[in-house]
Amino acid sequence: MTAGALERLVGRCPAVDALKRRIAQVAPSELRIHVFGETGTGKEQVARALHELSPRRGRRFVAVNVAGFSDDLLTAELFGHARGAFTGAVAAREGYVAQAEGGTLFVDEVADMSPVAQVRLLRFLQEKEYQRLGETTARKADVRVISATNVDLGLCVREGRFRQDLLFRLKDYHLVVPPLRERGHDVLVLARHFLGQFARARGVPLPVLGPEVQRLLECFPWPGNVRQLESEMRRLVVIAPGREVKPEDLSDEFQVPAAVPVGGLRAELLRHEIRILQLALERHGGVRSRAAAELGITRQALCAKLRRLEGGLGARGAILPAPRRHLRAPGAA
Repeated sequence: MTAGALERLVGRCPAVDALKRRIAQVAPSELRIHVFGETGTGKEQVARALHELSPRRGRRFVAVNVAGFSDDLLTAELFGHARGAFTGAVAAREGYVAQAEGGTLFVDEVADMSPVAQVRLLRFLQEKEYQRLGETTARKADVRVISATNVDLGLCVREGRFRQDLLFRLKDYHLVVPPLRERGHDVLVLARHFLGQFARARGVPLPVLGPEVQRLLECFPWPGNVRQLESEMRRLVVIAPGREVKPEDLSDEFQVPAAVPVGGLRAELLRHEIRILQLALERHGGVRSRAAAELGITRQALCAKLRRLEGGLGARGAILPAPRRHLRAPGAA
């Protein structure tokens, strides 16, 4: 069981090996674990491994992304609702907590919860009981809660956007999932893993990654992390089955100048991220929610990236006004 759960966390770099050891160490406990990592790094995979290595593995693992829920809707989704609790509630419904009874509840993007929702989650964690929306009777719950964010909750607390007491309840132990750009040769290990997986599923010959393509993959900053790499390999299985992949087969984001321009590596990495966001926004006519969905992040996370990049551009460029909100790369005309 241990080997199987950890084998799904593909990678051989020291940071991933250390992460696997920590997962194996704390999974059998009842500690509430908080998983931190950038979007697309595999936080849910880590949570699933924690569940499968725990005594709760015989019960359900239930994942919920709480970003974007209104307070009442989040309450109804997490805790369920009674018949007639609101317009359209024609029957009673159990929530994610009841579905995870005896097992594990994975709560993703907790930093995006409203103050009201934070209070309701805190009360549940403190009392280990909850009420369905529209009911007054308290129900007991036996679930292990694992939470995750792609932002620093400590910083959110200092900025007044997240409750410190809730942070303490969520974070008995902290796991950090490394970004793909810091995992060295794991990029190629994962690329070949995904190519094999998708080629088998389609029943087609395996694409071959030539030396130049390997270099491009390893040098790319991967702002979307493992999720972005997975998507790229899915494309290649369709467009290059059974042959050597050429640089021009890669997505537009990889079509970059051969030499790093003035400004060095930091500026070039910034250009890559800007270009990826720009292309997504262009494809969706500047509609951020749709661009965010394509990139595998929340709208709030996309807006935060836009603000951060706008600050990084400084006097060298600017973000164009909505609705077609584009980024101009530093040094671009």
